[in-house]
Amino acid sequence: MTARDLVLGYFTAWTTKRSADAFALLAPDLEFSGPGATYKTSAEFRPGLEAFAQMTRSATLLELLVDGDRVAMLYDWEMPLGTIRIASFFRVKDGKIRWYDTRFDPTKLNELRAQRPQHRDPP
Repeated sequence: MTARDLVLGYFTAWTTKRSADAFALLAPDLEFSGPGATYKTSAEFRPGLEAFAQMTRSATLLELLVDGDRVAMLYDWEMPLGTIRIASFFRVKDGKIRWYDTRFDPTKLNELRAQRPQHRDPP
């Protein structure tokens, strides 16, 4: 599978709420960096992947650039409070996504988190 096909497969899987399929395309020693978190393994990253997948209403791919094992992607991600433009950068090694860096303005995502009911212990 080419780097292009691998990254498109990953994108299609998580944006259609198939997070297990997306997870299968990540290397165990994945290095992820994003606006609110960094992870050193795919297992650490998995809860965030699953949360993003569940919040997804749609995603529209705007640009995809490939240079050997490196892929850059620009897309609009629609979630409950609106649409966020996201730029993601990937490096593929041995048929898996090994390095993943994603950038976006987290304002709308933080608003969504703030709207969730806070867990409170009973008095």
